[in-house]
Amino acid sequence: MANAGQRTRTILLIVCLLFIVGGSAILLYNTLTQPGQLHAEATATVAAKTMETAQANLRSTAHVKATTQIRNKATATAESLAFAHATATATSQQKLYAQLTSAQPTFYDSLNQQDSHRWEEDSKAGGGGCTFINGAYHASMPQIGFFASCYDLSSNFSNFVFQVQMTILKGDRGGIIFRSNNAKTNFYLFRVGQDGSYDLFAYVDINGSNAKSLAQGSSPAIHRGLNQPNKIAVVARGSSLTLFINQQYVTSVNDWAYQSGAIGVFADDQLNPTTVAFNNTEVWML
Repeated sequence: MANAGQRTRTILLIVCLLFIVGGSAILLYNTLTQPGQLHAEATATVAAKTMETAQANLRSTAHVKATTQIRNKATATAESLAFAHATATATSQQKLYAQLTSAQPTFYDSLNQQDSHRWEEDSKAGGGGCTFINGAYHASMPQIGFFASCYDLSSNFSNFVFQVQMTILKGDRGGIIFRSNNAKTNFYLFRVGQDGSYDLFAYVDINGSNAKSLAQGSSPAIHRGLNQPNKIAVVARGSSLTLFINQQYVTSVNDWAYQSGAIGVFADDQLNPTTVAFNNTEVWML
């Protein structure tokens, strides 16, 4: 019996030792091995996601760069085409102007004195007027915000080239009027400033604030400053109105407002009393 009891105790001791060893192994796995594996798995997952994000960013960056390059190329192409078109237009208009003005003008007036063309000689509201002085036709306006228009009362043209030399003696701006009605309320007005600016308007009444702006800008073709002669011209054919300054193409517009009428010149007081001298009016009928 004693031996049997001893064997039983030995077996129990062995079982306890096995439990202790097994528990230690489980504890060791849970505290060391498993966290390491989980950490490794988590690290691998993070690395994979980081790589995926980096690849996505690279693809996105590449797409943005490609899109930007395509857009830049398209913009450059459009600008090149626009420049080529503008150059071709200017060249063709320049050739047309040279061709149209190479013949003898239908109408010519040196504007050194009154003649059969019946240019206005009068005073205007605001103190300005139209008169022949020292071999030139003068339009003057001393009142700010007004212009003095001076018409050839015998004229009535539809399709034509109208050209005249103007010199701003003092003040701001001058130019030509064309296709004016008899009441002088509906007409086109091409204005050039001694500051290098130009404008084209369609007047619908005597109030300038109601005029429709058709073109405006500045041109290197303009001789700036006072006492500088500038030859200004318009080619009016149907709705097409093409402007030239010193025989250089400036711009073209289309407008159907007025189809025929009288021609004239004017002085415009923008901020300073203005006097403009005109010489050598020429018209080629088309």
